Amino acid sequence: MQKRAEPSSAENVRCDVMVVDDEQVVRAGVRDVLGVYGLRVATAKDSVSALAHPALDRCRLVLCDLVLGDDSGLELIGRLKQRRPQMLVISITGYATREQKALARSAGADGFLAKPFDESELIGVVRAALESTERAEEEERS
Repeated sequence: MQKRAEPSSAENVRCDVMVVDDEQVVRAGVRDVLGVYGLRVATAKDSVSALAHPALDRCRLVLCDLVLGDDSGLELIGRLKQRRPQMLVISITGYATREQKALARSAGADGFLAKPFDESELIGVVRAALESTERAEEEERS
């Protein structure tokens, strides 16, 4: 009997969405909701752990809090877009002002989700973002 090959570590870290938020309850809640819809979710509590996460380069979408404790979500958005310009980044924040939206857009965010959000808002934003990446990937292949 042949032993089945173990998946490579790169295969083990694939994800659809990464959630970067300093609040564990937000990370866990978003992960649980998106998991119900069959999405693979990675989480990080700050920019250092997000940028070092082995799944980051395989994620299609990042949900990034704008205030990460002492860390800046705006700076993280910029670094994510420098690293992978095609990756979609949706900013999430409990401080949803016009100024915050403008700052997030100027940092490179592709969308904005105000906290608190409910399950339908979350899944609607995530589905729309993932569908747009799928369309872009299809167009590139054509």
